[in-house]
Amino acid sequence: MPVDVEPPQLARLVDFAERPRTHDWSLRAALVRYAQPEPERVSKILELVRRIDWALRARRKAIERSGQEIWNALQADAGHAGNHTEVVALLRATTELDRLGDVLAEWAVDLVGERPDAAVDAVTVEVQRRLDELGVPREEQQPRPPRQRQRPGSRR
Repeated sequence: MPVDVEPPQLARLVDFAERPRTHDWSLRAALVRYAQPEPERVSKILELVRRIDWALRARRKAIERSGQEIWNALQADAGHAGNHTEVVALLRATTELDRLGDVLAEWAVDLVGERPDAAVDAVTVEVQRRLDELGVPREEQQPRPPRQRQRPGSRR
């Protein structure tokens, strides 16, 4: 997302996957470390990141044009989104994933503590539900071709 999104808080939220957090760890960087012990959980998070990125790109012009109004609606009660109900609802889901990014970055910096598995599970379920309600499409899974069994004595 371009830097010209205003206010800056909204620009940071829109850049939730790449923006620096604790010790300059981004959500994506923390996911690389978290993927070592938890590849399935990371896969679920990345799908949500891609769905949100896709939906935000589709609303980019509205966000650039009415950023302050959208930010004000996001800060207000859920019922006060004005003309930007759908964008605000999407950004509320993004906020949940953004907070999880902070948790994962903290964990990635200091691996001594307990892994944030419970937080990851709770947030992924909630954000997935919200995105489904908003009609944000899921990625189509391409079936993998079956593996060829190797015959004894043959080489690949």
